Amino acid sequence: MSAYAPAMATFRRTLATAAVVILATAAVPTAAHAALPTLAVGATTSAADTVGSGNTCAGFLDERTHLGNLGIRRVFASAGQLPPSNAVNCHNNNGAVLWYSFKTSCTPAGVAAGTCDTEIQNIATAMPAGSYLTYNHEPENDMTGVQFVAAFQRVYTVAKAANSTLNVVPIYMSYQWRSGSTGVTNNGTGGDREIQDWLVPAAYADAYGLDLYWQASTRGSEPDDPVSVDADPRMIRWYNAVSGLGKPLTLPEWGIDDDQGTRASRGSAIRASRTWLTSHDFHIIAYWQLDNWYLGTSTVPAGGYADPDGVAACQELVAAATP
Repeated sequence: MSAYAPAMATFRRTLATAAVVILATAAVPTAAHAALPTLAVGATTSAADTVGSGNTCAGFLDERTHLGNLGIRRVFASAGQLPPSNAVNCHNNNGAVLWYSFKTSCTPAGVAAGTCDTEIQNIATAMPAGSYLTYNHEPENDMTGVQFVAAFQRVYTVAKAANSTLNVVPIYMSYQWRSGSTGVTNNGTGGDREIQDWLVPAAYADAYGLDLYWQASTRGSEPDDPVSVDADPRMIRWYNAVSGLGKPLTLPEWGIDDDQGTRASRGSAIRASRTWLTSHDFHIIAYWQLDNWYLGTSTVPAGGYADPDGVAACQELVAAATP
C-alpha cells in the first residue's frame, strides 16, 4: 500500500485497537435514525484520542478557538469500553456531537455470531441521542471484507434495537486503496480484495464513511502540491462504489500534507474539496489534527508546518457548517 501505510496502520491499531439479545435471523432493522446535518465539520484533537488517553472535552473546545465552532468529536475505544462520561457530557453540554468508533472484545466471527451482543447493547444504550457509532473503523487492517460485513450487520441490528436514535456508520480506509496496492485488486473476481467485498448493505448503514489522507511522498506520479479530494483516484474509486447506495456520505478523517520540497498551502485544496464534497452528498467532514496534517494557530507539532492560508480555508469550511 502507500509508503506511509505501515506507520498509519500501526497508529490505527494503537489508536483504536478501538443489546438486546436478538436471534441471528432477526429481520433487517427499520428503526428511524437522526437525520444527518446538511454539513457538519469536526476534528480529532490529539494523537491519542482514545478512551483513557487523557484526551478531554477541554482539548476539543480549545480546537474550536483555532478553527471555529467544530460540531463533531471523534473518540475511539479498543475493546468494547463504554463511551466515557467526558465525551457524553461534551455532547450534551457543549454541542460536541459524539462519533464513537469502537472495537469489541470478540473476534469478528464472534460478533457476527452474537457473542458480543450484550457489549454492543451496553455501548449503544450509553450513547447520547443523535450521536454516531462505528464498529471497527478502517476494518481493512483487521479482517476480510466478508468477515466485516457479517459482523457489521450484527452490530447494526443490535445497536439500533438498543438505541434507535443512533447513526450507525461503517468507515473505510479509502486512502489505502490505490491501484497497485498490495492485497487490492480490481478485476471483478471478488474474494475480499475488492471494494465490493467490503460494502455493508444499505439496509445496515445509516451513512458511509471514507477516510482520506493526502501526502506528496505517497502520490507517485500524481501532483506534488495538495489537490482537491475529487482529483484523488482513491476517493473517486470509493465514491463511485457507495454513491449509488442511497445513503449520505461522510469524510470522518481527512488530512493533507505537502511533504515534498517547498511546502505549499493547503488552502486551495480545502476550498475546492469543500465545493466538491458538499455537491456530492457529503454531510460530515472531520479533519485529523495531527502531525503532518495539522491546521491550527497554536504551536505546530513535529512533522507539521505553518499554513495560514490552509487554516483560513479550514475556518471557512467550519463557518459554512450548519448550526
